[in-house]
Amino acid sequence: MDKGLNLNGTNDIHERHLQRQLHRKRVMKRRRIIFYSVIIIIVLSIILFFTPLFNIKEIDITGNSRIETPQIKQAIGSVEEENLFRLNTKKIAANIEALPYVNSVKIEKKIFPVGLKVEIQECEPIAYIPYGEQFVILDKNLKVLEISDAAFENLFNITGISLTSVVEGTVITSDDPEKLEEIIQCVNYISDQGIAQSIGNIDFTDMSNITFNYENRLDVICGSTLDFSKKLSMFKKALTSTKLTENSRGTIDLSVSGKAIYTP
Repeated sequence: MDKGLNLNGTNDIHERHLQRQLHRKRVMKRRRIIFYSVIIIIVLSIILFFTPLFNIKEIDITGNSRIETPQIKQAIGSVEEENLFRLNTKKIAANIEALPYVNSVKIEKKIFPVGLKVEIQECEPIAYIPYGEQFVILDKNLKVLEISDAAFENLFNITGISLTSVVEGTVITSDDPEKLEEIIQCVNYISDQGIAQSIGNIDFTDMSNITFNYENRLDVICGSTLDFSKKLSMFKKALTSTKLTENSRGTIDLSVSGKAIYTP
């Protein structure tokens, strides 16, 4: 009986000894893995960030039609031969977005070949405001795209707003900020409805009696800004009604809620 107990005790001690050895081996193995992993990370970091292997070789610019490529490259700056992974693309994007015709920009880093892919989304000119002997070209948010000596084709003229500041790349300012915000919203609705190119002039002099001319043949009375988007939708439906043809001339009154009243 005593011999059996001693044998069991010896086996337990031997088992614990083997477990301790296995534990030490696992610990050493993990330490070696961590050590070599750190070495690999350091080596890779040096290769990625501090060798010419990943210096920028090319810049691919797409999406620009109005903005010349050299102008965009000037905004990007001299980044050729700079390290791809150390480059601050947010700063570059901010420089590009400062260009008046840029609506947004997306910059991606490319590994093969090493370089940048720059995707530009441009602002679309939609309207203009006479400014002395020149014309302020605007997008749908009334951001100043440029100040031109001539009005562009297929843009509508905005009247009834007084300008206090005109700076390329920024929204115009007026002595009536609340009115300006309403006008911006109305212009956005016009853009959404896809009728901007057919409008000749829109008058915001009286915000309770907004009017515009359509294809130089229809005078449209909108009334106030209330339900302005719905009024424009109703106007588009009226254009396809049996009462109007492509040559119809006259007045369409949208100021009465839910109605489009045509008067030849």
